[in-house]
Amino acid sequence: MKALQLIFRYIKYFFTAKSKHSAQAPFLYELITKVIDKRTDDSNCQSIETLRKELCKSEREIQITDFGAGSTINNSKTRKVKDVAKNSAKNAKFGKLLYRIIQFYKPKNILELGTSLGISTSYLAKANSNSQVFTFEGCPETAKIAQENFDKQNIKNTSITLGDFNITLADKLKKIETVDLTFIDGNHQEKPTIAYFEECLKYANNNTIFIFDDIHWSDGMENAWNYIKAHPKTTLTIDLFFVGIVFVKSELSKEDFTIRF
Repeated sequence: MKALQLIFRYIKYFFTAKSKHSAQAPFLYELITKVIDKRTDDSNCQSIETLRKELCKSEREIQITDFGAGSTINNSKTRKVKDVAKNSAKNAKFGKLLYRIIQFYKPKNILELGTSLGISTSYLAKANSNSQVFTFEGCPETAKIAQENFDKQNIKNTSITLGDFNITLADKLKKIETVDLTFIDGNHQEKPTIAYFEECLKYANNNTIFIFDDIHWSDGMENAWNYIKAHPKTTLTIDLFFVGIVFVKSELSKEDFTIRF
């Protein structure tokens, strides 16, 4: 049933989404032409996708600890790494989008809620070695594999905070003090997503970017996305169906765009 709902939502998105030619504001046009519509396949991206292929073949079994909504495909507590890699990690298209956003806007302090096996984290970290990625994960065994993957790729600018986001996030934010980009890819429920946004917003600056995963995944996530769009601190929002991008730049007009991607 949920799969059918997602298909209907995507059809609605497909027919309402606009191209770059609809963008009038220079900031939005630049975002679309230089980041969203651009294509990337450099050596960093290739090495991450090679790692993904290896993980998608791994028969290694791990115990899953999940504080969020869980998987709609496999809710078993014991899963093979290959199943986690296939079902949980963002695909190459969206991983490379994260990579381009980091390269273009050069955020210094990056927050990621939901490390999983570290694929998305690798895109965030390798896009700019001068940034620092603070990634949060609730499952000890997936976090262990993620750290192995960071070591394998010689990624030095990433640290994992392990535990329930509801407990770990606030304390870590106090230590970081300011956040330039936040990628929320964990829990996937309405109230926690809003709570994470509100907590991170306390440490945002005028140039902070928020990226939300699976904004149309459920009624609850759509409610959360609508709340975030309507929030008085948000200005420009971009709906790419599988992810939503939010800017809080005060000089931008408050507008919501659905862009074909």
